[in-house]
Amino acid sequence: MYALGDTATAEERLDLVAAVFEPPSRAFLATVVTEPPRLACDLGCGPGNTTRLIRSVTGARQVIGLDSSAAFVRSAGSRAGEGVGFRVWQAGFPLAAGGAADLVYARLLLAHLPAAARLAASWAAQLAPGGQLLLDEVARIDTGSDVLREYLSVVVARIAASGADMYAGPLLDDIQLPAGCRIGHDEVVAHPVAAADAARMFLLNLSVWGDDPWVSERFGHDAAARLGRELGRIAAGLVRCEITWFLRQVAIRRTR
Repeated sequence: MYALGDTATAEERLDLVAAVFEPPSRAFLATVVTEPPRLACDLGCGPGNTTRLIRSVTGARQVIGLDSSAAFVRSAGSRAGEGVGFRVWQAGFPLAAGGAADLVYARLLLAHLPAAARLAASWAAQLAPGGQLLLDEVARIDTGSDVLREYLSVVVARIAASGADMYAGPLLDDIQLPAGCRIGHDEVVAHPVAAADAARMFLLNLSVWGDDPWVSERFGHDAAARLGRELGRIAAGLVRCEITWFLRQVAIRRTR
């Protein structure tokens, strides 16, 4: 399950995330996918933004978006276009019902899953010969803002409590590649994000989990309200600051 909820507000945040992170994702796909895949799988597709991006950039004949949230799958299906479909899926289950996939893409998904390296290896093992697994995860986030740093520390702790690691990029070092697989691309890309956009994403998350007793017990009863006020000032452009995501983008190819 997506660690930060699958409510309508969480979906609104994912739509904003899709807009903010489309440029580096689009560049990654365009760089490493040189031929249209027959079948592509988009893992943790949410409301389908990345699924449609894969279809647009790679020209895949068929793209299947997979997500654990039935609510997200329904929403994604309502916006599906030609060659795009969606189904409910749990991490650890087989990926493609129609045969091995030529392309498997996962953006910011391993950050919400325990045993990230083991899961990634299992996805690589399900590739068709010549297929690629593309992993797009956060290596780190740099900011000079005390407010943004404090918010990130809360989210990192909350995700860690579920057994996952929001900074999943470094975990990719631990992947035990299946036989016949090799790493064909491994790069950390800096992606500066407008502070107001970052604050809006954070505020939408805060509205989902801000009243969680877990947060108040560990960070203080007024933590969520105080962060909300300060993030609101950044979102409104009243406070100037900078924030940069560093995304680790790894492509694993199955050669046989």
